[in-house]
Formats: sequence, C-alpha cells, structure tokens
Amino acid sequence: MNEHDIRLYSDIVEFLGNVLGPDYEIILYDLNHILMIINGEISGLKRGAPISNVMKDILHNKNSKASKWGIHYRALSGNGKILRCSTMYIKNEKGKVAGALNINFDDNRYKELSGMIFSLCHPDSYVSKNISIEIKGNEQELLSENISVAIDDILKRINIRLPLNKLNHLERLDIIRQLYQKGIFSMKGALKAVAIKLSCQYVQIFKYC
Repeated sequence: MNEHDIRLYSDIVEFLGNVLGPDYEIILYDLNHILMIINGEISGLKRGAPISNVMKDILHNKNSKASKWGIHYRALSGNGKILRCSTMYIKNEKGKVAGALNINFDDNRYKELSGMIFSLCHPDSYVSKNISIEIKGNEQELLSENISVAIDDILKRINIRLPLNKLNHLERLDIIRQLYQKGIFSMKGALKAVAIKLSCQYVQIFKYC
C-alpha cells in the first residue's frame, strides 16, 4: 500500500476501534506485516508483527481477487480465543490485493453473561453439568499458526496442574467438556491435537463428549 492508503485506512481503524469498543479487534495489514492494530490484547497480536501464513493464504486466494471482502468466519487466535472475523481486501489501482482490514469480534464475555443468566434460575451444579453456550459451525481456518500452542494456552487458563498423561478418567472428561464448551472441536485438526495432549486415542474423545 502507498502512504496515502496507509494514512486513510489507519484513520478508519482508529475510528472503528473507538466506535465498536473493547470487544472488537481492528487490524490493518499490508502483505507482510501488521501496520496498525486496536485492542490487540484480544488475540495477542502486535503492531509490526509479520502476518501469519494463514492470513497470507487469505490474502492470496482466488476469493480475495474476485471479492471485496470475506465476512463472519470463525477463527482461533494464537492465545486460544475463538473469534468471529471479517476481512475487507484493500486493492491497488490495478485491482490487485495490497493489504486488508480485519475486524475480529470476541464474544467470550457474552457467553459468560449467558451462563450467569442461566445460573439465576438453576443451581450452579445443574448449570455446570447440563448447560453449555455453544456457537456451532463447520471447520474453519485458524489465525493461530499452531493449534497445539493455542490448546496449551486454553489448558493453562482452565488451571490444569497435573501432568496430562497422569489424568484419570473423570479429570480427562472434565477437560474435554471444557474444551468442547469453548468450541475448540469445531476447529480443523483440534480433535487429533487434543488427543495427543491428553495421551489418548482421538476416537476415544467421542466417548467423553
């Protein structure tokens, strides 16, 4: 992108960040780096970081050449959050993709709020065992370069302390249930990756779920 385009879209990024609020991550990319980012704590990305191979694929696939944008796809960030993402392709005067503007929405606190609402009318023990707030979807591209790293981050956040290969049946069941509730199994490659982490055959995970 030229300097004029960078200034123009940087203003748009800042505007969107102020209007949409803290649950929306706004990113301006060229073909190599993140040029500007608002609310980067959502995914852990930072200004100046190189774009991931996944984002490179998004910018160079045939859809980007024929379309103005791709909207409402789900992706897994590097820190383990499932985000609703939309990408607007920025093109030069020849119609070639020169960068992108991304809007990534983090709905995790709304899921937590939904759980709190259910807890107003049900005992906590009932909610934890029977109610799951889940957004269904097909397998999606990942913002994370390595799904194994993202799963590690989620396991840390749900306070898993024992060596994973020492877990008993009930402990393993609880972990899988929490990963399921976070939507991790809707992501491509997650089933096999979780099975490796938990030292079990991936076909056994279906029994836990």
